[in-house]
Amino acid sequence: MTAGGTEEPIDSVRSLTNTSTGATGAVLARTFIEKGAEVLLLHAERASIGEVPAWRETFVTFADLEAALHHHLADREWDVIVHLAAVGDYSVDAVEVDGVEISVEDRGKIGTGHQVLIRLTPNPKIIDSLKTWSLNPDVLLVGFKLTDDADPAKWEKAVEKLLERGQADLVVHNDVRHITADRHAASFYDRKGLVTQTKSKREMAETLWDLLNQGEIA
Repeated sequence: MTAGGTEEPIDSVRSLTNTSTGATGAVLARTFIEKGAEVLLLHAERASIGEVPAWRETFVTFADLEAALHHHLADREWDVIVHLAAVGDYSVDAVEVDGVEISVEDRGKIGTGHQVLIRLTPNPKIIDSLKTWSLNPDVLLVGFKLTDDADPAKWEKAVEKLLERGQADLVVHNDVRHITADRHAASFYDRKGLVTQTKSKREMAETLWDLLNQGEIA
């Protein structure tokens, strides 16, 4: 199970990251453990995980998470991959200060008053490689899709696009407009379409556990 967001360093005190806290992953991990599962939780170093009695490892960058997933999936026959980490679409390729490129080794804190140019390079989609790396050819893969759109039709299009990549067996959709301190709406999709919907993190975790153990994912 992956949780939290990746971050890419710009200089020694700044980074490119996202708003993921890892809180949902923590709830899922705790619930699965309560149900009797053995969980390896790969979570962002700064994630709000709290006490989770799981085997835990942390990551910071995209490269960290990619390496950890590759290693653990090739090392053991896991039954399920629950991939809800918010993986950055870009890494920092180069940083220029006043027109001069600064090497990674020389990137201390960039002072104020400078013109800074940050060049980004796209990261590959980790979800496309997870089954390829897996020692278990029958591993089930659960992907998560977060949107920020008022149009439900666009939510379904985003989910369909992820399922069409042919890797995820189940996709859990969330939209930031429906996530609050007390509510976390989620919709579950398999290749046949909408399976069910939930209203809270705990309900999401319970439902995901049931779906995975019923063996009825299309």
